Amino acid sequence: MNKLSAPGLPESAVSHDAISACPKDAAQKREEYRQKVAGINIDANSLLSTDYFNTFNSVIMVLDMLPDVPDMLEEIEQWRFLDYTAHFKESGLDFANLAIEAYAYAPPKLREAFERKANGIRIIIEYTAHILRQLLLTGETQAFANIARSTVIQLRAMIEEGNGIVHGGGTMDQSEIDMFF
Repeated sequence: MNKLSAPGLPESAVSHDAISACPKDAAQKREEYRQKVAGINIDANSLLSTDYFNTFNSVIMVLDMLPDVPDMLEEIEQWRFLDYTAHFKESGLDFANLAIEAYAYAPPKLREAFERKANGIRIIIEYTAHILRQLLLTGETQAFANIARSTVIQLRAMIEEGNGIVHGGGTMDQSEIDMFF
């Protein structure tokens, strides 16, 4: 049986119809979902929602405050990554179930680029939290502040790129993600 590859997406979130559908059936289901999402905060072409990136906004807000309030680093360290499905399950949004269903039918290349972007953001947040903790422990306050500020800029740019993916625009290749490290 063919499995739909969806890193960061629990297998339970991928409908069996999407897994077993032939390309023609998948295209037909994709078209059905495009009609279902009309007027909802889900892009009708990509079948993805920019609302997902809200899962990162709280971290960015705290990072933005860190130069003035370093003790808030603990909030970033306690943050946990939510994949697309988990985000919408916890969101309480009225279109959450539709967002989860439509996700399985998003064009594979866009979904993969979207997942790479989300994973890249996750890696940067986790790595930055680790580095910031080390800088805080060694009393390197200026470096701490500089890294927090530059990471905010970097993450905001990545979220904008993610929004571009949702709306069928730009994607970031692996070499661009690697340059952040």
